[in-house]
Amino acid sequence: MRIQNILLTLALLLSSNLAFGMHITEGIITGYPVLIYTLIALILMSVGADKMKKFAQAMPEKKPLFGMCAAIIFFVSLIPIPAFTGTTSHPCGVVLVAILLGPFITVALTGLSLLLQAAFFAHGGFGTWGANVIALGLAGCLSGWVVFYTLRKLKVSVFISACIAGFIGDVTVYASSGFILALALSSGPQPQYDFFTYLGVIYIAYLPTQLPIAIIEGLITGYALNHALRQRPEVLRSLGVH
Repeated sequence: MRIQNILLTLALLLSSNLAFGMHITEGIITGYPVLIYTLIALILMSVGADKMKKFAQAMPEKKPLFGMCAAIIFFVSLIPIPAFTGTTSHPCGVVLVAILLGPFITVALTGLSLLLQAAFFAHGGFGTWGANVIALGLAGCLSGWVVFYTLRKLKVSVFISACIAGFIGDVTVYASSGFILALALSSGPQPQYDFFTYLGVIYIAYLPTQLPIAIIEGLITGYALNHALRQRPEVLRSLGVH
């Protein structure tokens, strides 16, 4: 009976506005957690803005990269990939930018992109903006950036390092989003199940769709970075990518 209830919850989760795709849907997180997530996101944005200012002062000729990289995050994370019962998953696009500009600048660009997506495309929302910045910005950027530069120190090729980093970053975004969503659902006024049940349901539901997306995003990240390094090695090396 419990298995049937869990499967019913899974179906409802996927067919309602609780399904999160890449962005956690507006209205799921309420009360003080909204303030906590937003405060953390604003602190991260402040750090990122300071990093951007220093970057622009040190390399003013590369300031156009901010706009280009913000556009990458904005448009890539808007691409809908059909999932179960009419919901969608999304690629992330943050790892490539994090490798080029660093994780904290990427968090700032991600935060701006998420605000625009919430305002004009109803992706995510203003109440869940902070949580989405943490999941997509901090978790995705930082994990991919750490993986890439760790592998490069171990003399792994740029292509393989970027592929693995893109894959890990994408998976981390969804793991973080699922964690935050399960926490919100299990701590609501009348939760049907505990945190781990919700977490398992969410992960199982999106694994068949998200795993291929993560693999593809890893391959695209590897190809894009390797191609850029071959075509414009001086630009990437000036950014510390080699």
